[in-house]
Amino acid sequence: MHGICFKLVRHKSGLYVCRVTREELLKQQLTDEQRKILSDCSALYNRLPEDLKTRLEGLMHVFLHEVNFQVDGFDEVTEEMQICVAAEACVLILIRGYDSYSQLRKVTISKDRVKLNGKEWGGWASRDEVALYWNGCLRGMHWGADNHNTILLEFAHVLDQADDSEAQSIPVSVDSLVNRRKWEEVIAREYPKIKAAYKERRAHTIDEYALASNAEFFSCATETFFERSGELHLHNPEIYEILQDYYGLDPVQWLEAEREATRQRDLQHQLTIIKTFSPPLFFLLGAIAILTLGLLGYISMDGILCCFAPVLSILFYAWWALAKPTITTLKPTRTKLF
Repeated sequence: MHGICFKLVRHKSGLYVCRVTREELLKQQLTDEQRKILSDCSALYNRLPEDLKTRLEGLMHVFLHEVNFQVDGFDEVTEEMQICVAAEACVLILIRGYDSYSQLRKVTISKDRVKLNGKEWGGWASRDEVALYWNGCLRGMHWGADNHNTILLEFAHVLDQADDSEAQSIPVSVDSLVNRRKWEEVIAREYPKIKAAYKERRAHTIDEYALASNAEFFSCATETFFERSGELHLHNPEIYEILQDYYGLDPVQWLEAEREATRQRDLQHQLTIIKTFSPPLFFLLGAIAILTLGLLGYISMDGILCCFAPVLSILFYAWWALAKPTITTLKPTRTKLF
């Protein structure tokens, strides 16, 4: 059952409470300015297919209405903080749905590293609260492939603890015996491989921080699943497959689509260069050829003039026809008022 969110709306007669359902929030979209924040800050957002971006925006509206943002060391919570955290956190529940965060209530953004148990951390999480070191979040979001993303890491902990308040890298319900057994088998088989790799000073796709405790296997694997999906799929397919099944997503496909889009952009750029500079280049070569024939005495000066003028006209027309701008008729757009 979908929850009900509440917001206060100012009216000339005073304040009243407006009921907003999750269904309504899920239909809302980000503004162009908010999308620009994400395109500038989040490599993961830029990799998402358009249909998932649309779904993400709706989940973000639910997140922003149901989660209370606070700051530690900053003067205020900025829109950039809210949009970035909501986006990265909601990527994890794109298919699972917002009920996965049903117990989450508060996010604290810290100017300095988060202090806990006498130590400093990039963040920490329980199933109802998350604290994040803001500069670390920005770095992880921006690079997008360094296997370090504080927001993904901490919200993976939220998912891990959602069913039983225990972070043990088994993010499925205790009632789901088949799924839990599958997770236990994968962890029992793959976790020693990570230990052995780092003990022998060999690289492993999943970051070494996964060895800090059993709780970090799922969170670090989640970082790798989204940030180095190709490598995880190639070198650790069992881990990739269980995460693919859990999140309902296949980031490897996003990479292939991104590469294809890059190839298309490069091809279009090359065609634009050819279209722009080929006609004048042909004209120049033609003019040089005609003048050379004239200098060598194969064509008289009158012949040069007779040849040069038609060739110039034809090449100029070809250039104009190929390089002229395409006129696009703009259709009026509707603006949604809130």
